Amino acid sequence: MRLAFLKVGEPQGSLKHVKVLIDYLKERGVEFKEIELDPGNVQKTVEELQEFRPAFTMDLNATGIIVGEQEGKKTPLYDIFGFVHFSFFTEDPLLHFPNLFGLQHRNLIALVTDIKYADSLRMLGVENISYLTPFLDFSVFPQAPEERDIDIAFLGPVIDPQIIVNSVQKSLPENIFPLFIETGEYMFRNPEVNAVTALNYVLGLFNPQVQQEFSDWRQKNEEAFLRLLNDTAIYATMRKRWYLVNFLDGINLKIVGEFQGELKEDHENIKVNSYEELLDIYGRSYITVMSFPHTVPSGIGFTPLEVSAMGSAPMIDYRGTLPGFLTPGEEVIPYMPLDRADIEEKVLYYLDNLEEAKEIGEKARNAVIERYRVDDRGEFLYNMMKDIVSQAQQQAQVQQEDKG
Repeated sequence: MRLAFLKVGEPQGSLKHVKVLIDYLKERGVEFKEIELDPGNVQKTVEELQEFRPAFTMDLNATGIIVGEQEGKKTPLYDIFGFVHFSFFTEDPLLHFPNLFGLQHRNLIALVTDIKYADSLRMLGVENISYLTPFLDFSVFPQAPEERDIDIAFLGPVIDPQIIVNSVQKSLPENIFPLFIETGEYMFRNPEVNAVTALNYVLGLFNPQVQQEFSDWRQKNEEAFLRLLNDTAIYATMRKRWYLVNFLDGINLKIVGEFQGELKEDHENIKVNSYEELLDIYGRSYITVMSFPHTVPSGIGFTPLEVSAMGSAPMIDYRGTLPGFLTPGEEVIPYMPLDRADIEEKVLYYLDNLEEAKEIGEKARNAVIERYRVDDRGEFLYNMMKDIVSQAQQQAQVQQEDKG
């Protein structure tokens, strides 16, 4: 079996973990070729694919989809050439809709790290979807320092939601803008809902005239509609994070990464210039507070696993799926996302009992080392590839017999 990996630059951040998936497939005997995509010379990539003749191609977040023309229609190259293409989605596919929108995808199989990504993909016309739990490449993690010098970190980005409101208001029609606000607030109050489900629910609460106006606008502005979904998810996420950091005053909170807005007197913003710096901060922190982005509706995501791998106690907003990934109270500190008393109580308790936080961080690290390796995910994908090849061979044999 031959697999070509189509990439645009070197994978950064959490995307680095995909290397171990490729390494696993290579160890299982898959013949592999890495092809760098040059937007200014797509023909070179096409020629490399024709020469290598893979049965499968793969990319990250649909960044390697090449579009050609067949029978006067825009068609993905994998459908023209007849190979199977895997897109491994580490983020909500809606964030990458320009790469998928307006195409039919016969030979695309989406590998998703969150079950709810299926809703986004079906909206974009993708039906073949398989779930892979996130996994880690443990070789990317540095040795955590023996002494931790940060009591509590809050992982960004953190942006004053009013900044997002002001930006979105400039791009939306006046009669559509209230739907953005109401959907964002509904998602803020219901942290486990995704943007597609939330907007459909909130739209049903508006009067028929508004619903018709929205339907007319969407038909004429489908790409603007998809941007609206993304903007709404971003707004709801920042609304949630802004809510958290603003009542955690009086605490020496280190806000890690991008910050836009007014910084509380006791808070400090730590800029991060590289993935390695980010991992180092996890390793220096007893507790790392995270607020799930709405672009990770139900899964664990890579970030809490990375925090855990560096031995920092992950403090995460509770959702129904969390116990399926990390054990609350033992391997993770859960908090109710809108319960101020619950959050304050847990933050103050663990700041007064840093050794207990350290124990949770150690248990979290052991948990991810044991349960979030690539082996079973790689074997699942390898077997899928074997089955596809076998089915294709059987189909070819049947066709040959019919001709005979």
